[in-house]
Amino acid sequence: MWSPGRDAKLWTVQEHRRYTRVAATWPVTVRIGDRLLRLQTVNLSAHGVKVGLDAALPPVGTPAHLRLEPPDAPPVDVEAIVWRADDDGSAFFFVGTSHAESRSAVTSHAE
Repeated sequence: MWSPGRDAKLWTVQEHRRYTRVAATWPVTVRIGDRLLRLQTVNLSAHGVKVGLDAALPPVGTPAHLRLEPPDAPPVDVEAIVWRADDDGSAFFFVGTSHAESRSAVTSHAE
């Protein structure tokens, strides 16, 4: 499914989900209140992202600002909420973007 390498940034995760998820290891900055976390994405879709965590996040529903850094593209800023916490990370649901083209940038990488 995946092998390390410069061009192996994305690969499709085969799941029975409503929206396609793409595995991605992008840097992401998560800002929740005055707390700033530098993390890595696990996967993403046009509607959300999962990040690997080494610390607990606030409760589900807490607002957050995310700055995703896709390779070879400008950073993407999105507003999100904490959607769920899993053993391998936490999921965020996108609730808005700073710019319309930001949502398009995430979508183009996730489909």
